[in-house]
Amino acid sequence: MWRLIIRNTLARRGRLALTLLAVLLGVTFVTGSLVLTDTSQRLLDEQFRTATAGVDLTIREAVAFDSAMGVEVERDPLPAEIVERIRAVPGVAAATPVVRGQGLLEAGGKAIVPSGPSLLASWEPAPVGPFTLRSGRAPAADGEVVVDAATARQHRIGLGAEVTVRAERTARLRVVGLAGFAQADGLPNSTVALVARPAAQRLLALGTDVSEVAVVAADGADVQRVRGAVSAALGSRYEVSSSRDIAASSAAAAKNQVSYLQVMLLALAAAALLVGAFLIANTFSIVVTQRTRELAVLRAAGATGAQVMRSVLGEALFVGVLASVAGTGLGIAVASGLRRLAGAFGMTLPGGGLDVTARTLVVSLVVGVGVTVLSALGPARRAARVAPVEAMRRTAAEGVAGRSGWGRTMIRTVAGAVLTALGLAGPAIVLAGPGSVVVLGGAAVCAVVGLALLGPAVTPGMVRLLGRPLAVTGVPGRLARESAARAPRRTSATALALAFGLALISFTTVLGASIRESAARSYTEAVSADYVVESARNEMLGGLPEHAYHHVSELPQVAVASRIRYGHWKDGQTTEALTAVDPVTLPRVTSLHMVAGRLDALADDTAGGGIVLAANVAKERNLTIGDSIAMTFSRTGTQRLRVVGLLRDRDAQALSTSYIVSLDTYQRNYKEHVDASVFVKVADGVSDAEARKAIDGALADSPTAQVRDQAAAVAGRTLMIDQVLGLVTVLLMLTVLIALMGITNTLALSIIERTREIGLLRAVGMTGAQLRWMIRGEAVLVAALAIVAGVALGVAFAAGTVAALGRTSEATLMLPTGQLLLVVAVAALAGLLAGLLPARRAARLDVLAAVAAS
Repeated sequence: MWRLIIRNTLARRGRLALTLLAVLLGVTFVTGSLVLTDTSQRLLDEQFRTATAGVDLTIREAVAFDSAMGVEVERDPLPAEIVERIRAVPGVAAATPVVRGQGLLEAGGKAIVPSGPSLLASWEPAPVGPFTLRSGRAPAADGEVVVDAATARQHRIGLGAEVTVRAERTARLRVVGLAGFAQADGLPNSTVALVARPAAQRLLALGTDVSEVAVVAADGADVQRVRGAVSAALGSRYEVSSSRDIAASSAAAAKNQVSYLQVMLLALAAAALLVGAFLIANTFSIVVTQRTRELAVLRAAGATGAQVMRSVLGEALFVGVLASVAGTGLGIAVASGLRRLAGAFGMTLPGGGLDVTARTLVVSLVVGVGVTVLSALGPARRAARVAPVEAMRRTAAEGVAGRSGWGRTMIRTVAGAVLTALGLAGPAIVLAGPGSVVVLGGAAVCAVVGLALLGPAVTPGMVRLLGRPLAVTGVPGRLARESAARAPRRTSATALALAFGLALISFTTVLGASIRESAARSYTEAVSADYVVESARNEMLGGLPEHAYHHVSELPQVAVASRIRYGHWKDGQTTEALTAVDPVTLPRVTSLHMVAGRLDALADDTAGGGIVLAANVAKERNLTIGDSIAMTFSRTGTQRLRVVGLLRDRDAQALSTSYIVSLDTYQRNYKEHVDASVFVKVADGVSDAEARKAIDGALADSPTAQVRDQAAAVAGRTLMIDQVLGLVTVLLMLTVLIALMGITNTLALSIIERTREIGLLRAVGMTGAQLRWMIRGEAVLVAALAIVAGVALGVAFAAGTVAALGRTSEATLMLPTGQLLLVVAVAALAGLLAGLLPARRAARLDVLAAVAAS
């Protein structure tokens, strides 16, 4: 039986080629996603382990938590005298003070502004320092600096060149060395400037203080005992951590983005495999039907129904294994391309050798083989149920048309109608009010299963309706319409594969446009400032030096300037963000609507600082004016802030968070002293050009500061949305590609079963051109059916999702008509192209041989 399976598969390799390719692409996606994320996580672990490899303990200021939302908190510096106290602890071999902070590099009179941090640190030799010299020497004098080799190469900075470092103070330094980090020439998307310790303290305005102290335990000493002794000597004000723990914590913070990317990639891989499953099931259904008589002969020769079923599943297993092995290998190669693609959309991942684990290989093989075999299970069961005598007298066309028992067909149709109705009810329920995203998730599953079951029943009517415009092409158009309607199960399965891909793209398009439009509308309605000064790097916490605000606010061309800061805090185990504002100046540059309380009450409350909440958050927490909320800050621990006001949700969204405190409260609880935004209102009688020129001049010594008008400020806030949705849309095109291969595959297989019909059409006068148009018309009809179902499904669920999101944040449904029409046009054109090869093959059939075919 196994020899027969292999011979049958190889004999029909052309029929299964596109099926194999669909499985291969799906497995490639899964493998590439796993390899990429595993590699990124391993490289991040290695980087941070390398940074602390020679250090046993690290002493820093104690904080309530280390990082939040992937951002490490800033700590107060340590007094220099602490170093001697540490050295005096038994078991300590060496205690090295380390200084680090932010320092922008300038070369050739131009600021180097990476998308990541601009690191300024003291040069520390091994084993404390993580950087190693690639060329030159270590900095010794006050005016010397070592630059990372990657930055030096990119900006053509050589040994002996002069660069400027801007930190709390600015200095002109001479490059005496180039350094690398572990095996890399630098840190990803960062610049590194390493100077002597006194120079670092001066540039960062630390005096004699240091950022942390690195401790190396004596040979043979128990590190945990040394840690306990150092903790006892210093007290609770200081945190004594294992360097391994710090490396793990820092790596975990950096892995946040990678984890999000992994979830997104695997979700898209699942979508690609779902679409591929429809193609696989459809292909095996057609192939089994075409082999009906062959299988009947096997049954007549003594083969049991179970053996016939195993033969079909064996072919699926053979195809699945072959495609999975090839897809796994291709996925490993594709991982590097996915890394570059993510980088092109703003998601920077560490570079390095790929990490292929046994888990990745097993998961990829199991997924590929499992999807293929499960997709072929239905056709295999149908093949096993056919009686030998009945199979010998049935034609292929009858089988493909999906003739089955009346009872089974009715059950399938009713079940499909019920599930489809439940699926479509999900968005309706959410739009009506009581539903949630969870309801939409369940409804989506019902819709997918329901349409798969209901499809064959409604396809003939839908195809005849959508195919009416083809009548203008004459006989080829009418024949294309009837051919598609005559095989409803085949047409339905082929169209649904493409429909689900189009539904995902439509959903992403509408959801992205709605979120983008809502963010833009809430911002423009709430913010009335003429200009916004922000960091060119769009840092999460902001990156404007404090003096930028002072320089701008002192300009005579500026009526008022109001600054905003962001911070993180812990709400139990959950991390939240807050916005710090100046309650006196903010109302002059915004149009905020208070639901209850007053914004200026933030300035009145000096005891512990008050807080203004977004109205929906207050409702969720059952809080009103006068209640208090417990908030844990990294620097000061748990504090209770009194609720002094409730802000309209849309206005809170414009300020980026649902929690608003005063700048005074922020200063008491945070170490960070950089601004995120400065809202600027131009003085009366000053032209925009004059004001812009004055502001640009005031910010000349702040290279990272960028002056934006309203449109540019909105674009900056929606940039991340555009990047993520752009990446998702590009990757979703893979599902559409697989679905289009399904159209090509289905039409190619249908031509085999319609060989005699095609021969007769040619014999009665149909030309090759007319035949080609008939096949192409059928492909376009399948695409049209998919467009109607897919776009409608995607828009409906996007509307429901926007409504669900609108209950916790401002969200308004936006239908990007132009983009949706582009999706429709591309899908229709792709459907036409998918029919080219089958049409060409049909036109080349020999007429006499085709007429003689059985």
